[in-house]
Amino acid sequence: MGDTSQVTLGIGTLYLNGVDVGFLKGNVELTYGRTIVDFKPAGTLGPVKRFVTAEEVILSASVAELNTANLKLAMGLAESISASASYPSFTGGGSGYSATASASYDVLTFGGAKTIDEMPLEFVHTRQDGKDIVLVLYKVAATPSITLPFSEDEVVMTPLSFQALHLSDRAEGDQVGFWADQVLGT
Repeated sequence: MGDTSQVTLGIGTLYLNGVDVGFLKGNVELTYGRTIVDFKPAGTLGPVKRFVTAEEVILSASVAELNTANLKLAMGLAESISASASYPSFTGGGSGYSATASASYDVLTFGGAKTIDEMPLEFVHTRQDGKDIVLVLYKVAATPSITLPFSEDEVVMTPLSFQALHLSDRAEGDQVGFWADQVLGT
């Protein structure tokens, strides 16, 4: 017979660099994949040995809070945010948007950088019985692209997707992260 305490519903909380990214909506998806090479000697009908040649771990989520900090995370930018800055000046056209003199902005500039921000990731899901499932990825980098759909009748969601990076200074089998499933206590 199955164990209904292991049946779970709901999302959880996503932390990047120890900071809660805000309201999540939709699925939080963990994708794990390995590339396998089979060794099949001549004269045999099937493989006699398998080798892992590549491993990929990706966590994806959608965040409802559209702000400059979450956009920076989604884009994988290492640039800092100019907080409470004046509106950037530019020449060459534009909409004619004119910032009010008393306004301040969080400004994230982008384009031309060759570095990607790397950070730890932690996802915590609490089951209905109060026990936690915790996923920790030691170091992640944002995947290469995002799309922000501004819609007339839907909440704008910021898609976040992060690929785990391997830490070669950790032991084999523990270079990407861990999954901890609380079994006792609350």
